[in-house]
Amino acid sequence: MAEGVEKRFKRNASPQLGPLSFWVYEGEIVGLCGENGAGKSTLLGLLSGVLKADRGGVRYGEGVRDALSYVPQELSLYETLSGNANLGFYGIAQGLPLRALKVRRGWLLKELSLADKGRERVSAYSGGMKRRLHLASGLMVTPKLLLLDEPTVGADQASVEAILRLIVHLRDMGCGIVLVTHQEGELERVADRIVTLSGGKIAEA
Repeated sequence: MAEGVEKRFKRNASPQLGPLSFWVYEGEIVGLCGENGAGKSTLLGLLSGVLKADRGGVRYGEGVRDALSYVPQELSLYETLSGNANLGFYGIAQGLPLRALKVRRGWLLKELSLADKGRERVSAYSGGMKRRLHLASGLMVTPKLLLLDEPTVGADQASVEAILRLIVHLRDMGCGIVLVTHQEGELERVADRIVTLSGGKIAEA
């Protein structure tokens, strides 16, 4: 997927990331770990297309580029709107027909134990509920590749369990997933393969 990529944030400086090659297959969860500043979020940015590599490139399998979802660590929710309205906004933005939008929204809210909270304003949600809704906002269109940056940070245990359960379900449905988390034990629970970054490069096992 990523072949010999490098990323610099200052001209003529050493690469902050790379050179490295990285791949993920259908139906696989790849855990990405490393210390702060190791390059994890930068790699996700390159894989998602948010960032452009200074050298090397990113290639996708057939249909993957148009079915890619990137859920960053920063919450992207409208606090004054309800959970339903938030997911409706993201569904419309991604071109979902109204009937499909309602079905997808209902399924996600049920899977993430938010079915009874859909009409409430997000400002009234707990931190864990916001994390669940944030994930749902990135799943309004079924992805073939899902990039997750700290999806459970600050979440309560019940929210963590709901999020990890849905991630595993998506993997079992054939989605390729890259998961970044610092939460102890999460990668060991759900990842099929764990890749460690150190100083912007993949550390030897």
